[in-house]
Formats: sequence, C-alpha cells, structure tokens
Amino acid sequence: MARFAARALVGLLAVQAVFLGLLVAAQAVPNEPIVRHLAQAVASGDYGAPYGPDGVGGLADRFTECVVLGYGVSSADDARSTWFRATGGPRLSSCEDGVAEIEALAAGESVVPPATYFRYWSGYSVLTRPVLALTDVPGLRLVVAGVFSLAVLAALCAVARSAGRAAAFALLLPVAVATNAVAMPSAAFSHGIALAAVAAGVALTAVAARGGWRGAALGAAGSAALFCYVDLLTVPPMSWAACAGVAGAVALRRRGTLPAVVRTTLAAGLAWPVAFAFTWVSRWAIAAAVHGPGILTSIGEVSRFRLDGGDVSQGFGAGVVANWTWWLEHTPTAVPLLVLAALVAVVCAVLTARRRGGAGLLAALVVAAPALVVPAWYCLLSNHSQIHAFFTYRSLAAAVGVVLLAAVVAAHRTPVAAARRDGPAPVTRPTS
Repeated sequence: MARFAARALVGLLAVQAVFLGLLVAAQAVPNEPIVRHLAQAVASGDYGAPYGPDGVGGLADRFTECVVLGYGVSSADDARSTWFRATGGPRLSSCEDGVAEIEALAAGESVVPPATYFRYWSGYSVLTRPVLALTDVPGLRLVVAGVFSLAVLAALCAVARSAGRAAAFALLLPVAVATNAVAMPSAAFSHGIALAAVAAGVALTAVAARGGWRGAALGAAGSAALFCYVDLLTVPPMSWAACAGVAGAVALRRRGTLPAVVRTTLAAGLAWPVAFAFTWVSRWAIAAAVHGPGILTSIGEVSRFRLDGGDVSQGFGAGVVANWTWWLEHTPTAVPLLVLAALVAVVCAVLTARRRGGAGLLAALVVAAPALVVPAWYCLLSNHSQIHAFFTYRSLAAAVGVVLLAAVVAAHRTPVAAARRDGPAPVTRPTS
C-alpha cells in the first residue's frame, strides 16, 4: 500500500510538470493572429455579451467564454517572458470591457494586462490558443464540439465495455436529456471543454477500474487532475461522482463481491479529491514561486468568498435549494427524468433483491453513494453554488445518472465466475 501510494505521488508530480510545460507552450503561440480573430468576433457579435440563451430554456455562460478567449492575450510590446506570462496568467477584461481592449489591440495600441489570473491552471489554452491562432471563434467552437463528441463517445464505449451498455446509457443520458450540456460547445464552448474533460475522465476510470481498486484509484486521480487543469470551477462534483460511481459499477459487474465494490468505490472516491486538490495547490505553488507569496493572500480571500461569502443565503443547504430550483424551473425534462428514474430504480431494486438478495442491494447502495458528493459540494461551496446555479445545476442530473448506473448494474445477472481476484463468489438467491 505504501509503495503504491509513493508511486502514485511520483506520477502525480510528473503530471504537474507536463501540465506546466504544455501551459508554457500554449503561451508561446503568437498573439497577432489571435487578436485578428478576436477583432472579427467583436465585429460579428460572437464576442461581447456576457450571457445568452442556451437554446433549451436556460442561460449560456458567455462571460467565462470571454475569459478563455482573452487568456494570455497582449500587445506585441509585452516584454514579459513566456515563462512569466504562463505562470501569472494575464488576460483581457471580459465581454463588454474586453471589447475596447480587443479593438485597441487590433489598432496596434499597447495593451499589457496584469498577470493576475493564477487561481486556475487555464489548461484550456493548450487547445484554444493554437486553434484561435489558426481560425476564428466559430471555428474554435467547431473544434470544441468535435473534442466534446469524441470524449462522450469514449465514455459511452468504455463504460459499455466495462459495465454493460445499459449502465453506460443510465449514467450519461440524464445529463444529455435534462441539462444544457449538449448545447455548450456552441453556446459557451468553455463549458464544452470542461464537460469533455468529465467524459474523458469517466472513460479513463472505466478502463482503469478493470484492474481492481488500484487501477480505479489511478484512473480517478488522472481524471481529477485533467479536469482541474482545464476547468474554471464549473461542475467538479459531476466528475467526482461519475468517476467514483463508474469505478464501483465496474467492480460490481466484473467481480460481483461486496468487498470488491466497497474497496474500488472508496479508492476512486478518495483518489479524486486528493488529486484535484493536489493539482490545484500545485498551480498556486508554481505561481507563488514565480510571482511572490503575496498571491496566496488573494487566493485565500477568493476561496473564503466562494465558500460562504457575498450577498447570498447563509442557511445550510441553500446551495442545494438554489440548484434544485433552477433545474426544475428551467429544464422541462427534469421532472419526467426524475419520475422515470424513480420507476427504473424501483424495478431494478426488485430484480436485485430476487437475484442477489440483501447483499446485492447493499452493493447497489455503495455504487450509488458517490451521488451524495453533489449536494455536499453545493453545501461546501455555498456562495459559488448559489451565484452560478444556472450552470452548476448540471451536477444534479449527473447524480441521478450515478444512482441509475448503480441500480442497472446491480440488477444485471452477473456470472459467479466473474468473482476471481477480490474474494469468494457472490451469494445469489435462486429465482423460482
């Protein structure tokens, strides 16, 4: 166990070095063509509005998209080194305020934004800056749509192969049919990138979990690191819950014993937050080493604000209520999904009881347990969850998906021979 943990830590450190190298490479992309394409976006209206309709009854977060588009952009007279800019994260002002800066850059004026956006890795720039240098904003949206589609397909295939087709659809369909996720690559591509990272992480965890709890832990850790690298705090609990749930489902389907399910689900469920936090703190440490320890004060202030500050409800569970309310009020398919999910869960529970008995029902509860990460996250980051409920609500649909995943996999007729490495064959109740 100690040797495994040490190797995992070394691997996680190596991942941070790769992330940093990629960030520097992205910052080395010349800004001139990026400015030209941003100016075209301002003229066409593709850049400027902070929010817009998502096409399915909610809002598209164009503000964050503006952040992504302006990341690392400055005029040719910016004398700061690539290393300095990569670690400090200069970016243009967002949306309406950014329009004037983009127009000034296009006119050849000097615009050197301060390097203050060091709270996030901004790993999305590894994709966005090279693509934006080659094509315009609509072209970037198409590329993100392609990446998103491939990631979702990978997740669907990986989960289907590891835990069954029904399990794959049970996990992914709730997010697809009862959120605005599928509209994000075109409506707010920054969220499309984050959701693609979620799907890729699910695929990685599903494949890695075939190797037992160690593989599940490594897969979930890699998924968390990747998500932290490209995300701007959109749907972390979605990735966490989905990866842990998938790991448990793979263990239940392929091994069938309760101890294996518990070990695998717990390993993935613990590895994800550890790797996520480690990756995030690594970003802060790198920025502090280059730009001075004073930046940690700024990070601390923002962190405290996101936990429970601001003009929001301070009541316990307010974040859960805000997201639940937004989901039901702005998503016509939310209530039908909940009703159908409840029916499926009940039917699966009956089948599980007949085929596996009480042990099978308990295993299903273990696999479903990661869904609780979502409301817990809303309570922990109450301020953020209330202010940004118009996109953080998506994790609720993912929680439903995890519950359905658990129900469907537990109800499946798992062969006794599937239990090989993790203990004795599962006890099944004969049907008559």
